[in-house]
Amino acid sequence: MSMRVIVLLGFVTFASAQVNFDNLQPGGLPPNWTRADSSAGSAKFLVRRDPTAPSRPNVFGQSASGPHQAGFPLLYDKVVCRDGDLSVKFKIGGMKPDQSAGLVFRYRDVQNYYLLNFSVDKKSISLVRVLNGVSSVIEPEGQRQPGALSYDLRSNQWYVAKIVFRGPRVRVLFGNRRLFEAQELRVPEAGKTGIWTRGETEASFDDFRIDRKS
Repeated sequence: MSMRVIVLLGFVTFASAQVNFDNLQPGGLPPNWTRADSSAGSAKFLVRRDPTAPSRPNVFGQSASGPHQAGFPLLYDKVVCRDGDLSVKFKIGGMKPDQSAGLVFRYRDVQNYYLLNFSVDKKSISLVRVLNGVSSVIEPEGQRQPGALSYDLRSNQWYVAKIVFRGPRVRVLFGNRRLFEAQELRVPEAGKTGIWTRGETEASFDDFRIDRKS
């Protein structure tokens, strides 16, 4: 893990962080990661070994399921930003319904955050705004049909995703290629970043990176 540190207004904040989980003992929650709320206690997340990991030997993922429709954000505590570059490598596995995972950013509380959601079952990628507890899809620019972007996501395959967010502009890269851009008309606020899974999803994450731009 490598980090760059700056001092701002009398306290220490991290401008960037990269976490690959490889220097940690399997079986527990990594340091500096927090479950977003008490409901996440019904799902278990831990560091575990995975011979298929992009950076071996460890990954971080959901090891036991929670309620079917519940969403579980896991937040990285060391970086808070309004604008940033956020990326992760991930794998979604399992045969249970609604296998979904993703990235959260500008997370203020369980009622207010943004989510880049990848659904294997629905074969889709969606940028979601959660505002005062209400979820809505932010549509990609130039897309003819409203809603999520169709994409042939497959289970048990590693992918790399990146979000570049600057003010009202959000750019999504997938497999190191630009996938789409979107415009967020609401005034964005700073928040934490992290990973996300839904209900009974079996998901693994590796090489999490956040670079704070403001």
